[in-house]
Amino acid sequence: MADILRQLLDSGKLSDEICHSILCGLGKHVDTFHLSKTEEEVDGWTSEEDEQLDEEYCRQVTESLGFDIDGNVRIPACGISPVFLGANENPRSEISLYGRLGVHCFNIDKERKLKYMRIPKYNIQFPKAMNGEHLRVSTGICRIKPETPEGDICLVDEEAIDKFYRGVMPNFVSKEGAVNDKLRFYEVQEQDICANDWLRLYTEFALFSFWRYNEDGFESCLPVEIKKIIVETCETHREPRLKLKSSNAILHINFSAKSCDYKSVVRRTTDGKPGHIVLEINTCKNDQPSST
Repeated sequence: MADILRQLLDSGKLSDEICHSILCGLGKHVDTFHLSKTEEEVDGWTSEEDEQLDEEYCRQVTESLGFDIDGNVRIPACGISPVFLGANENPRSEISLYGRLGVHCFNIDKERKLKYMRIPKYNIQFPKAMNGEHLRVSTGICRIKPETPEGDICLVDEEAIDKFYRGVMPNFVSKEGAVNDKLRFYEVQEQDICANDWLRLYTEFALFSFWRYNEDGFESCLPVEIKKIIVETCETHREPRLKLKSSNAILHINFSAKSCDYKSVVRRTTDGKPGHIVLEINTCKNDQPSST
């Protein structure tokens, strides 16, 4: 198995990131910056049957960039597992949010207005533990599915993100602060919310951030009612409304759900690469202090 992965790496058909993901899924520890381990270091594949099954799994992950796993191979405990949905079956609300985020990212990149319809199939991998109290979601590739997979999935380049939008999550902006600095802040109008459905997506992510350990609680609180959104950005635009189109922005959202009032800070950033968007979200109820 190590030889196979080494050959794929050397040929350029497999990136370091995907190789690392495969090995982590198989329960093998490999230093992120030293992927050229020897076969002795990547031990455990002694069964000829397991070798064949693992090879097929790796082939499918590599050739499809992780999108098309047929489910008939031996999938590692922490590997990429496909979930197929029936014609009238809907995914969990959390999965729908991720699907809508992918469409949103594609629309930003291509300046399109595609609408999310449904998810017939998705792939899931054992999630990594989260640090801190806020939610962080990101996309690695967002495009129309090609007949033949091409390109590569690369990680978000954190160093390429503007320093203003890195580090500790900002506090919820005060009304006075927004009024006194109109060059940096813009209060979203009702027509903006109607014209940009992604504002509702961000607000639902804000609610999910609060309830993410209780999916039933999250779903029972839908739908959300947007009260106020203030956009904060260092990017300059001819018109205040165009701040909504900023690549990097911080959205301060007041909303209600199931008779409870919430406030949330949603930080949107990008490293400038197509298919990449990062949302960092911190939400609290209005009657409790913010954790920022």
